[in-house]
Amino acid sequence: MFKRIGLIVGAVLLSTLLLGYLFRLPLLQWTIAPELKKAGITLSCLDFSITPELNIHADKVCLNYQNQQLQLTGITANTKRVDIENAVLTVNPLPKSDNANQLAKNLDLALPLNRPLINIKQLVVKSDELNKPLKISILEPELNKFNVSGDINASAILTANKVSGQFEINDTLLKHVINTKNALIADANFNTQQAFSFDGIELELNGDISSQFAHTYKQCKVNVLTTGKLATHFNLNSQALIFNTDLLNNKINLTPSCTNLIPPSEYAGFISKQVPLNWQLKLPQSISLESSELSVPVINLVSVGDKQFDILITDTTLNIKSPFEDLQTTLSAQINTPDINNINVNAQLSDAAIKGDYGVMLEGLPEFTPATANGLSLSGHFDISEFIDSKPVGLINAKLTLNSVDAFDINAVQYQGDLTAKMDKQLNAEVALTQQLKSAEYKEFKVTDISNTLTANANLGVGELFADLTAKTNIKAVNSPDIKLNNIKVESTGLQSRALKATHHAFINDVELVINHHMSSQAHPFEVVIPEQSALPLNAFISQFEPLAQLTEGEFNGYISGDVNLQRASFNMGISHTSALYNDYLASDLNSVFSGEYNSGKLNVKPTTFNLNEFRAGAVVKAIEGQWQVNNNTALINDVKGNVFGGEFSLDTYKIGKPNQVANVKFENIDASKLVTLDDKSGIVLTGRLAGSLPVHFDSGKIEIIDGSLFSQGTGNLKITNNAAFDSVMQQQQELQPVLGLLTNLDIQKLNSSVALKNDGWLKLGVNLQGYNKAEQQQVNFNYNHEENVFTLLRALRLSDEITQKVEQQYSQKGN
Repeated sequence: MFKRIGLIVGAVLLSTLLLGYLFRLPLLQWTIAPELKKAGITLSCLDFSITPELNIHADKVCLNYQNQQLQLTGITANTKRVDIENAVLTVNPLPKSDNANQLAKNLDLALPLNRPLINIKQLVVKSDELNKPLKISILEPELNKFNVSGDINASAILTANKVSGQFEINDTLLKHVINTKNALIADANFNTQQAFSFDGIELELNGDISSQFAHTYKQCKVNVLTTGKLATHFNLNSQALIFNTDLLNNKINLTPSCTNLIPPSEYAGFISKQVPLNWQLKLPQSISLESSELSVPVINLVSVGDKQFDILITDTTLNIKSPFEDLQTTLSAQINTPDINNINVNAQLSDAAIKGDYGVMLEGLPEFTPATANGLSLSGHFDISEFIDSKPVGLINAKLTLNSVDAFDINAVQYQGDLTAKMDKQLNAEVALTQQLKSAEYKEFKVTDISNTLTANANLGVGELFADLTAKTNIKAVNSPDIKLNNIKVESTGLQSRALKATHHAFINDVELVINHHMSSQAHPFEVVIPEQSALPLNAFISQFEPLAQLTEGEFNGYISGDVNLQRASFNMGISHTSALYNDYLASDLNSVFSGEYNSGKLNVKPTTFNLNEFRAGAVVKAIEGQWQVNNNTALINDVKGNVFGGEFSLDTYKIGKPNQVANVKFENIDASKLVTLDDKSGIVLTGRLAGSLPVHFDSGKIEIIDGSLFSQGTGNLKITNNAAFDSVMQQQQELQPVLGLLTNLDIQKLNSSVALKNDGWLKLGVNLQGYNKAEQQQVNFNYNHEENVFTLLRALRLSDEITQKVEQQYSQKGN
């Protein structure tokens, strides 16, 4: 019975084991799957068997964890080892989870003291981010110590609270596996060995790195070499990534052919000489990236060689998602080359605003410039905002000083300029320029003590641009061999759009002018308004051409209009109540209103009447009237009439400035008593009326009267009393007393005289006198030759002219 019972129990147990083995897969999934699911792991396939050696062999195991798929095949496991022939890990994007913001925790692994060692012959990692699958092998020679070989060589040690180890990677792997079309990666070569550790929250990498980036752009070859140690820290909770880069040595080398990238121009050669080809990049102790915020304490780019460039970038922070909107940095740059004394720039960039200052010092200008200069200094400051994707708001200032400069035949000394440009949020722009110049020379012209201020205001919004211009200019003196101008002051206003429309209110040697002009690409019309003003300031101009000429009173005005481009102008001018001195000649109350035009280098003035109240030249000439005109740059006066010596005179034509000409002067009804009594102490009294004709010859600056004539009009009388010369002849030549005595009281019936005047002032008269002496009852026919220096006589008479003396004295006092 017991035997039967034993057989029955044995059969039941054997049947149970047989059924369990036959239904091992459903039973195992039914018991294990729920436990795996609690850990977020899904078991999708499982097939195993027991070998004759009592090892467990699984043909295939499929696991899924957070959309990451792992498939294992060819698994053999026992109490000592787990060998896996093939493993395929498919990496997919992580699913969104409500626990995405859950903080990571320090590792606390429940590592068994004894378990089978794991060996994966081939692990294939697949991902859309990889160019091709990554293949590695994993071997665990000791418990919790792993060696990785294949595409990645690494080793790792697993403890309860940390995973540590080291790995080696190079550019070949990345080029094979990184899925990118960036051609620059093909130019990069690098190799790194890194030690790593991970405690569940922080990942740390530390090791050597050697990289080279060699890229060719057109004919320019750029080589970047980095060697040294790099340490990396990453915190899962704060997402802070920190690079320790201060132990890296970074070199940047350019080939000389890189200078060929500078666009061809006259300054390309100069720039190519200043650009260094070898550089060194110094990185800070740490570079951090946290929550998209990148922080770089300092970057120093320094050139190597005699061209000293030192570019320092400090306190840089930016958001990598919007780098230009949240950028904060400080820039400092210094440049010194054999051709550049010093260039320095300091700038602070905050968001879309930048401010700073700069300075440039040069001994002279580069060779490509059309000028030479000595002692150039440029400095200034700037404060600009909203310059990204918008029009800038703020100001830029520049101050330029030059000891001397030569350009375009202009030599200038001690130049100072100050330029400030501003713009506000409403796009109202203002540009202000202040300039000072000690002196400037252009050919025969020299200008001294120049100061100028210019202001331009405009709105740069939508629509046509209009700029309001204002300017003030002061010039102490403008000198040339032909003319000298002093105390020049100009105040200008204008409007600049498609053309320039401007008004200039000028004072030149105290002469007032108002100039209006409209300058465009097609024409340049202008007008000059000379308001009614005193003529005395004109003495500053007149004295330069005729030092003995002086205006003593009077007024003038005028209006000129024309076109600068056409070299054409018309004008109307007026002078009134104008008096002038020339040496000791006095002209009083000149009046004339005239008009004319200038065209193609030719000046023409219409025939114009002038009136001169009085001209005192020893003899007093009054009520002078005549015409003057300018015909193709030749000025002439004609039909001149006036009163002199109680009679009238006339002048037909005189061309001013013509070297060789004859002007005919005629006299009518001259009072002989006034003519003879020019010398009121002579004791000679002559009455009657005279007329005559004097051909005045002008020959290269010489003035002569040739073949002039003088004759009586009607009868007259001659009386001689107390004339020393006449009495002396009577005493010395007593035989002539009867004849000469007839002249002491002679009724003149006829008088004729020839007149000749030499250039030196000597006047020669050939007188024929016919008359009757009543006392002696005798007819007289007397011939007489007389010579006298008229210039000396008139000079003596002018010196005795009280009116002229008073005017000279008054003007002299005004001049002092």
